Parts: sequence; structure tokens; C-alpha cells
Amino acid sequence: MKPLFKSKISLWASVLALVVVIGVGATLALMSSSSNAVTNSFTAADIDTEIEEVLTNGDKQVSIKNYGPSDAYVRARIMVSGVNPANVVIVDQEPAEGAVDANKVYLVMQHSDLWVQDTTTAAKDDFYYYLGVLGAGDSSKNLLDKVVLGDKLAADKDFLDTFSVTIYHESVLAINKPAKVDINTVKDSFEAAALSTATTPTP
Repeated sequence: MKPLFKSKISLWASVLALVVVIGVGATLALMSSSSNAVTNSFTAADIDTEIEEVLTNGDKQVSIKNYGPSDAYVRARIMVSGVNPANVVIVDQEPAEGAVDANKVYLVMQHSDLWVQDTTTAAKDDFYYYLGVLGAGDSSKNLLDKVVLGDKLAADKDFLDTFSVTIYHESVLAINKPAKVDINTVKDSFEAAALSTATTPTP
């Protein structure tokens, strides 16, 4: 009887060892599977926009191009120096020859439906907001198509020495992208980015 009892003990020990091995194997497989399942790859947002200038028949056309991989909203400011601001006129089309005031500067902006200013709030700024999302490699429609000088200004050497048109622009990551972009969408994106920058602690 004793040998039989020892055989049963050996048999149960073998079965138990097999169960333990199977259990450890299952645990290792589960751990390995979980580890693979939570592996993620992230790409940091990157915005790289630049002002593009194209000279066509002596006219300088200005747009903004997105060289980065991330979608962006852009805004720009046009600064004119050397002339009284009251003598700077924004127009959609180049004025006819007889309609040009000799003492004025005309900024021709043919895409004023896409480059818009906020004139509805007390906190009006001087920015023109582009109502579109610039994807990677995209360029905006022209912000500025042409600068037309009145005859008196064009003939004044002292004026020409001090006169300049400077374009300044900013861009922000386009997170909220509705089917139709309006000025509130773009302004909100810039305000959110400014708020985020202001509240982010510096290391």
C-alpha cells in the first residue's frame, strides 16, 4: 500500500507542477500582451509659417505659407510708415487712374472677404484674421496685392525715403476646425494660446 500512496503523491505533485507552469506561462503572456497594447507614438505639434512675397510686374503680393506639419490659423498686421494714417486707404480693387488722390496711399486687398478685422468689439485690434485653416504646405490667399501711390507722393523723393509697408504675422495651432471658419473661431484660438502661454509655469 505504501508504494501506491507514494505514486499518488508523485502524480498529484506532477499535476500541480504542470498547473503552476501553465499559470506562470499565462501570466507572462498576459503581461507581455498588456505591455504591447499600451505602446503609443506621439508627434509633437509644430508650426512654421512665413511671409511669402511675390513680385509681379513691379507689384509686391504678400501671402502667408505654412511650412510646418501642423494645421495653423494666421493673423497679420499691416504697418505703413512715413505717411499720415488718414491718408492710407484700403480698397478691394486697384482704383481707376482718375480716382487716385494725389496725396494718398492705397493698399489693394482683393481678398478682404478672407482677411478680416474685428470691428464689432470695443477691444478691436489692428490684426487681419485669415478665415481658413492652413494645412501643411498651404499658402493663404494674398493679404496684400498691390500698393498704389498718389502722383504727388510718388514724385516726392523725401516721402519715398521714409515710406515703408511692413507686414507682421503670427500663427497658432488650429485645433478647433469647423466646416466654415469665422473670425470668432480664429480669435478664440489665439486668445486660448495666449492664455495657455501666460499660465504655463516656466522651468
